[in-house]
Amino acid sequence: MILQSRTSVYQVMDFQGEGTYGQVIKCSNLHTSEVVAVKIHKQDQQSFMRELKVLEVVRALDPDKMNIVRFIEYFRSGSLHCMAFEMLDRSLCDLMDERNGLPLSLNEIRPVTHQLLVALEALNNIGIMHRDLKLDNIMLVNHKYEPFRIKVIDFGFALPIWQGMDPEIIQNLSVRAPEVNLGLPLSEAVDMWSVGCIMAHLYFGYSLFPFKCVYNWMETMLCLLGWPSHEMLIAGKYSNFFFVLEMTEGWRLKSPHEFLEEANVECVYTGVSCFDLDYEVENSKVIQNELEYRDRMAFLDILKCCLHLEAQHRINPSKALTHHFVTMVHMVDALETSSYGNMALNLMIVSPLDNLEESESPSTETYDDEDSESFWDYLNHSHTKIPSHAKSCKSPHAFYSGLKDTADLAIEELGTCDRGSDDCGPTDGAVGSISPNTGDVTAVRPVDVNTCPEGGPRRSLFQKTRNVFRRLWQHVVSGK
Repeated sequence: MILQSRTSVYQVMDFQGEGTYGQVIKCSNLHTSEVVAVKIHKQDQQSFMRELKVLEVVRALDPDKMNIVRFIEYFRSGSLHCMAFEMLDRSLCDLMDERNGLPLSLNEIRPVTHQLLVALEALNNIGIMHRDLKLDNIMLVNHKYEPFRIKVIDFGFALPIWQGMDPEIIQNLSVRAPEVNLGLPLSEAVDMWSVGCIMAHLYFGYSLFPFKCVYNWMETMLCLLGWPSHEMLIAGKYSNFFFVLEMTEGWRLKSPHEFLEEANVECVYTGVSCFDLDYEVENSKVIQNELEYRDRMAFLDILKCCLHLEAQHRINPSKALTHHFVTMVHMVDALETSSYGNMALNLMIVSPLDNLEESESPSTETYDDEDSESFWDYLNHSHTKIPSHAKSCKSPHAFYSGLKDTADLAIEELGTCDRGSDDCGPTDGAVGSISPNTGDVTAVRPVDVNTCPEGGPRRSLFQKTRNVFRRLWQHVVSGK
């Protein structure tokens, strides 16, 4: 079979797969010999035109730097609406299937997370929300030669942010944000919820929400992350599908029988097995060393920042790119001296950290101004659990409690500032020193944000991480 555009002739080679709005076939450009993926749209003019308009906007981005599939051209071949894209390797869903659900390591999850965040930040900067991030829509570029280098594909549900605010049922249920199921106004924050679900799936080897029934999803969400606020439930267009507001006792979840009888949806309720997310992340795998423990706690922190129930308090891509799980500042002194740090550094080769310099400038953006509890409020606790609504999201770097053997990561050296500049250090005399022998926090008091200098000690940590990465990059490029 031959498909022809104004400039190219494509020979169909193989069928690749089928989605909601079309099928994808593997083709060879007979003029250039380039192998491409051609998406043939079903007869849905509205969805086709919507995707094409978004792709024309996204085309302005550098597809390699921003980790987004390269859109080649649109053409009609006979009655078929076709879009040609660069040919990629396989999806993360395919990879997990090949591994029979074997989880990825944190060092493998980190470059995937970083590249996703870069892609989402780029899309947000041009006013686009993807709205359909899932394992199927994240493609490995060439896993054999560039392990865990990925690109985001499929813009069939993407919209300009200003057009996508009305409540609408979108996203696969396994990665669907709470505001979607509750019928609240939508924003680009739905994509960050999906990132959290994807990270959890890669870590555990299974989805947090592996259901086809939305009631199962709601019950599990309440168990894992707690209840939505009264304000969310009152405002939700679909809240009454799931909840009942009692005059004396407040909100309660409907029973499965009530839901199935009243919602008028096809749904097979299977029950849920509830678990503690903090405990499972911390204890589901054997911890090999102290460095891995630090990394696991950093992962848990960013995970819960992504899975914040309230969209307005959910971490955004720009903030997440400065999170210590991504930047690795929590293990900077071990990146070249330990096998775990070495592996972390080597796997990040596909996702360079040179953008760290952008995170060095002070920021006044916060995520949870209405919440008084902060990192400093729970730093003195002996455990390392994160509150259910991830209040540490106000300062993505600020989760160093419980770290052992970290004289170089003393709180006074790192600096933390909940409500002001992300580069703030406790210059008002507030110190939270960590004993190098015991890891105990001996003293701590809140930072006076008004005395925070521009830059601060954390800048040197970012610089140090970036310099280590650049040395490795030069080593790889030179072939030494």
